[in-house]
Amino acid sequence: MIFYGTNSSKLKDGRISNTTCPNCETNSKMDYTIFGKYFYIYWIPIFPIGRVNIVECNHCKATYDIKNLDQNIKTIFQKEQERNPTKTPIKLFSGLIIGAIITVAIIGFGIKADNDSLEFAKNPKVGDVFCEVTLRGWYSSAKVIKVTKDSIFALENNMETDQKSSVDEIASKEENYTLSWPMTKKEYLEFATKADTIYQIDRK
Repeated sequence: MIFYGTNSSKLKDGRISNTTCPNCETNSKMDYTIFGKYFYIYWIPIFPIGRVNIVECNHCKATYDIKNLDQNIKTIFQKEQERNPTKTPIKLFSGLIIGAIITVAIIGFGIKADNDSLEFAKNPKVGDVFCEVTLRGWYSSAKVIKVTKDSIFALENNMETDQKSSVDEIASKEENYTLSWPMTKKEYLEFATKADTIYQIDRK
């Protein structure tokens, strides 16, 4: 099944006068319809890709793409458009708008997560799980098990993964936490604010 492609949508109807039809050679009026072409994915318009201008002779009903007619008709049509411009509807940009909203939301969630992690690092609590980059550049986690006035005690996860997206899987298994190590709160804060070590702190 094809989920992407191009389509068109009617933008405007109108009429131009003093035109000579190439088919019946009658000097009369022509009705025109402007279609906006767009690219879509899953039937959602992503962005416009041009227009097609179709005219129909009022006398013989022959239809033409305006680009295939003589310069006189093109000029008349152009002047009509200058007097009454055709606007591209916002709906043809739906995909771009949705994409922009999603991007802003992701950035917003990322900023919030970073701010939360910094706040958690300043005020550690038992149960905090911090995701970290190991010495060899893989990913793992550690869990805070005790907090005193000046220090915190954590259990290091004895498992690591080369996929950042897989950290949650190894972090959720209690049996993985076996290696205990303490540090001062100052050391923990310095450790947690280095971009190349702890990159996220989760708190339930």
